[in-house]
Amino acid sequence: MDNYFTFLYVRRGNAGVRSIRIHRILALSLAVVFLALFVSTISLIVRYGGYTRDAGRVASLERENQDLKERISGFQYKIDELERRMAVNFDQQNRARLLASLEPITPDVWDVGIGGPEPVDRSDIRIAGLSVVDIEEELDKLVRQSQLQLDSYNEVVDILEKQKEIRDATPSIRPLRGGYLSSRFGRRMDPFTGRISYHRGIDYHARTGTPIMSTADGMVTMAKKRGNFGLAIEVNHGNGFKTRYAHLSKMLVKRGQRIKRGDIIGLVGNTGLSTGSHLHYEVIFRKVHRNPLQYVLPEDVYYD
Repeated sequence: MDNYFTFLYVRRGNAGVRSIRIHRILALSLAVVFLALFVSTISLIVRYGGYTRDAGRVASLERENQDLKERISGFQYKIDELERRMAVNFDQQNRARLLASLEPITPDVWDVGIGGPEPVDRSDIRIAGLSVVDIEEELDKLVRQSQLQLDSYNEVVDILEKQKEIRDATPSIRPLRGGYLSSRFGRRMDPFTGRISYHRGIDYHARTGTPIMSTADGMVTMAKKRGNFGLAIEVNHGNGFKTRYAHLSKMLVKRGQRIKRGDIIGLVGNTGLSTGSHLHYEVIFRKVHRNPLQYVLPEDVYYD
């Protein structure tokens, strides 16, 4: 009796009680088979769910991979275009450096090679036939070239700004529009004494009231009546340059005033020791009078 399991069950309608006897080995075998089937079913369900998720992930990764291929191809095109533009900038930059009296950048320097120890070996990845490492190296080179270009442009700008300051402080235009040159720089016959004297400037014959312009940037250091000069203005331009404007009928600036090239500073007149309406104009460099015509553009060129 110990080798059997007895199961009792009650039939419907009080039809009595029936019993079923099953051998223990058979019952245990059935239980083991049922349990194995249950575990297998659960495992299959779990695996199927995993396969479904993996399939979704694979499909998502394939879409991302295709998108990555397209983007990398686009990056390579943009890199090629950027390299072409950098090559054009290289030529333009060297032209700017020559204008600034700077040595041009040589192709070896433009290659911006990296010194020092050998670079660390990196695993390469190829996507759509393109090497990711090659793209990284090209981008690194472009970054270094852009920095080199920025440094070079800053150097050019600094030089040009310094040169501009010098140019702006150097007399270079006619001090008035119209009129004509009536007396040159150097030895001449003095109109009052009839003797040979040294004329330290030039004279422009012009109508009274003709506007007079500053021939360079600077500061007014004198604006007053001064002996034989009559009403006179003196401008200090820096870098050793001064200019003087004499025999004016009216002064339009004051001492200490900052002015720019082309600013109207006074009007032509006949004050002081003068034989007629004209402008006496002098250029002084480091306390030495220079021929103003060396600092005046041609007669038919005027400042706008």
